[in-house]
Amino acid sequence: MKVFAHRGFSGKYPENTLLAFQKAEQAGADGIEMDVHLSKDGQLMIIHDELLARTTGKEGKVSDYTSRELSSINAGKTFADSYGITPIPRFEEYCEFLQSNTMISNVEIKTDNTYYPRIEEKALEVIRHYHLEDRVIFSSFNWLSVARIKQLEKAIPCGLLYGDSSVRNIGALARTFGIEYCHPSIALVDDEMVRECREQQIGLNVWTVNTPEQIEALRHWNVAGAISNFPDMCLDVLKR
Repeated sequence: MKVFAHRGFSGKYPENTLLAFQKAEQAGADGIEMDVHLSKDGQLMIIHDELLARTTGKEGKVSDYTSRELSSINAGKTFADSYGITPIPRFEEYCEFLQSNTMISNVEIKTDNTYYPRIEEKALEVIRHYHLEDRVIFSSFNWLSVARIKQLEKAIPCGLLYGDSSVRNIGALARTFGIEYCHPSIALVDDEMVRECREQQIGLNVWTVNTPEQIEALRHWNVAGAISNFPDMCLDVLKR
């Protein structure tokens, strides 16, 4: 089982910042899960929310600001700025960071509330530029974005993100559309889901796994990946 740091090492450091990504690498995480939106000038920026307020204290949406403006905004509000200035990163900066390691990336395309035209094409362009095609999984709660990635590049693996208990036969659905992974909430995972996805040869990357009991359960089920705010805890449990 691979351990993905959810928005970087977000349990201890400001989420979706280069600091959180660096700390995830130092902790030994296999990969990083992070989120991309488009700026006003059409650049990919790494931030979870469509609105800036929660992590930065600023008003407005990501799409209200240029990439240059966003890069000057501190994203450390949830940690009371105790780590100094931790700016909102550009996706290119993140890909440059990956050049010095072998980590896998789970890139979540944030089109579930606002659709950004051509965001899928832009994300693929950057991934190709940095030759990271074999080190990325694309995912989204907006399954149309996942389908668009597959339409553009069949070889890059994708995952269907969901947290809705009404979803059924997710493994068969993923298999039908050539999707390699399902990314369910930990609250939804049970024996039936694991069995079905295994029968359909669909991998499970589960979020958000933040207790030893949860990581033990996922080890029992032998899922593909655990997405956690505390990658150090997950790795410690898996070493036992």
